[in-house]
Amino acid sequence: GLGTDMAGGASLSMLRVMTDAVQVSKMYWRYLDKEKKPLSAPEAFYLGTKGGGSFFGQVGSFEEGYEFDAVVLNDASLGTALDLQMDQRMERAMYLSGTEEITAKYVGGRKIFERL
Repeated sequence: GLGTDMAGGASLSMLRVMTDAVQVSKMYWRYLDKEKKPLSAPEAFYLGTKGGGSFFGQVGSFEEGYEFDAVVLNDASLGTALDLQMDQRMERAMYLSGTEEITAKYVGGRKIFERL
């Protein structure tokens, strides 16, 4: 799993942590072990959501029976002329978004943040 911790990193952004994990895995593959393929964006996304959430129980997924924890992103400001599928939009947001794209956060089904 992946997580954020200011004592162990430079960002509280889970999207930044996912991006860093992909980049570090590419460096590991390139410089240390050509047998270990780099992480893909979907694999990093899993590690930052359901994979990491499994440590805490039923969190990190929108599946039935899971606690509703969510970050709402508005990727309109990232702009593109392409008609992207949801997985492509998530990968793009992972690499390009900052905190300004976050419009709301939910923890345990309760809204804890909303950008007006």
